[in-house]
Amino acid sequence: MRRLISILSLAALWQLGAAWAQLVPPNEMGVTWGHVHLNAPPELRNKETKSWLALGGQLGNNLTEHNVPIAFPGIVFLLGQNQSEISGGSEGSVVDHVAFKVPNLEASMAKWKAANWGLKEHPSTRPGQGFLTTPAGVKVEILEDKTLQVPIAFDHVHFYVPESGLKEMENYYSKMFGAKPVTGESNTYSLPGGKLVFSKSSTPTVPPTGRALDHIGFEIAGSHTGLETFSKALEAKGVKFRSTYRKSELGNARPMDPFGVMTELTHGLNGYADFKHIEEAISPCENRSAKCW
Repeated sequence: MRRLISILSLAALWQLGAAWAQLVPPNEMGVTWGHVHLNAPPELRNKETKSWLALGGQLGNNLTEHNVPIAFPGIVFLLGQNQSEISGGSEGSVVDHVAFKVPNLEASMAKWKAANWGLKEHPSTRPGQGFLTTPAGVKVEILEDKTLQVPIAFDHVHFYVPESGLKEMENYYSKMFGAKPVTGESNTYSLPGGKLVFSKSSTPTVPPTGRALDHIGFEIAGSHTGLETFSKALEAKGVKFRSTYRKSELGNARPMDPFGVMTELTHGLNGYADFKHIEEAISPCENRSAKCW
């Protein structure tokens, strides 16, 4: 981790404002968007990190040795450091792409092209919409919103499943996490911090685990006790888990949706902006020990 940061020479960019990284307050079930987990093979991690910073992300506090945190308003993207190889880009998996909003699409695209950190632009036939892919193959949709008051903001994650599975997926995220239908936007559901968009796929899709966009994450309110209780409630509802709750720096439980997408549940992601959000009894990060730095 320390070696990567040294290579990137990003000390001057380590100026994450708390308001930028702060997660959105949770819904009535105690759920808010937390993170999106990315992978890149070792030879591309440097370039992949710089591509997300070029988009407008900012480096956050290093809470573990396993991820580089890149924060956008209301959400954190975590670039994993343990993956020796990846099985493909995001396109073709259930989690096809992520989407952001910008106030000026043309200006943003020109800036990213000039930055020259491997973001590849792809054509779109819809006005106010563009597409990019990162060096590791994460597909990124860009939407223009002239009212936006920040340079870039997370908008949604886009899922592709068979038409017969659309309702099952929507019901899962609605019943288990409190996602709400968005008026006027078909197959679109909202959680604090962003949306989930579901579309039918005419070709088979595969679970994203091990790919450039590996999984998504929700933050659960109420300290680690609240996270453990929420996790056990999902188990009681019949949800399958890749791994059940374990007590760690950020908490951890990994339920699987009906089409193999892991949704990692955490508590304490606001610590990427300010260490005071980490429970001291659990994490040595509060004291800035060598393990965290």
